[in-house]
Amino acid sequence: MNLNKLNLIGIFMILFAVFLFTTHYLDHIILTITYPFLEGSSQGKSVLLFGIMGSILLFYPLFKQDGTIANKILSLSPKLKFNGQKYLKFTIIILFITYLIGIILEIWLRAKFGVSIFTMFVSFNSDASTTSIIHTHIFKSILGSLIYTLGIPIPSGVNTGFPIASYVPQVAFGICITFPLVYIAGLISLNIKRDLYKVILAFSLTTSLIGMLDGGLFSAPALVGLSCLLGIYFIKEPFSLRDLIKPSTIIIILVLIRIFLGLLGNNADFHEITVMHPSDNIDFAGYDVLNIEKYSDRMIVKVPGNINDKALLLKLFVDLKGKCSGFFLSWNLFSWV
Repeated sequence: MNLNKLNLIGIFMILFAVFLFTTHYLDHIILTITYPFLEGSSQGKSVLLFGIMGSILLFYPLFKQDGTIANKILSLSPKLKFNGQKYLKFTIIILFITYLIGIILEIWLRAKFGVSIFTMFVSFNSDASTTSIIHTHIFKSILGSLIYTLGIPIPSGVNTGFPIASYVPQVAFGICITFPLVYIAGLISLNIKRDLYKVILAFSLTTSLIGMLDGGLFSAPALVGLSCLLGIYFIKEPFSLRDLIKPSTIIIILVLIRIFLGLLGNNADFHEITVMHPSDNIDFAGYDVLNIEKYSDRMIVKVPGNINDKALLLKLFVDLKGKCSGFFLSWNLFSWV
């Protein structure tokens, strides 16, 4: 195919992703720039951002309406005709379904162990990985499992979520279907005339795909991606600000639900730590323990709620590693103030 300027930008972004993956020179700068919309703590999300977006800008001409691929798929059924608006709608629907399944799996995981849905789960293996209903890593763990199985080398500092995989039901492997579906449908949706819309779509598709794997519906990547996808879907010619009312309303509702869930599950009185399968040598001597309950397969420990969530979590990472299979931790949003 003849390369246009967007294809060339795509090639540059892919090469830059390779550079970020193999070096650490720009890690701090890139993390600072991308954190507001990626919430990344390592270069992993940055590599995905430039790699996926670059591939979309490079390969979208292969899926143009009058192209070879489009004609072959059209021969299967007239309903599969490549139409940017129709496939953009399909993309948004698959994204929402995947995000909702992620939330359902988070609820299922906690119901399985009989703990509150308003907890963070930490699983131990060679490393520690976390997941919660408001920032899920359920599908990320599936990717981590595939990476581990294939023996793909990953730079140090990139958490694949693999320790969570053993707790996830087989249905979570559906991400292996919905992820490529969103990617391909997204490529087809770039059958929009303006280059500006193509760039916005490539960016929003990329952040949405990242949100599918890391964070879920209420994460910054998912909300940023959905807001752009919905905005372009509802925009009409000629443009009117009224076109943005529906997409803005949807995103505001999602943000409010995110805040509501955080406040609904907030426990300012104490932190409850549910330790699963604790070893005999487990010790909480370094904590201001309010109460301990011991059962055959778990230990429930309560400590003061005025301890910062992150500080407590980091301390538990160190103190409990190798002494249990994992733990659930309640949250206190006010401890951050």
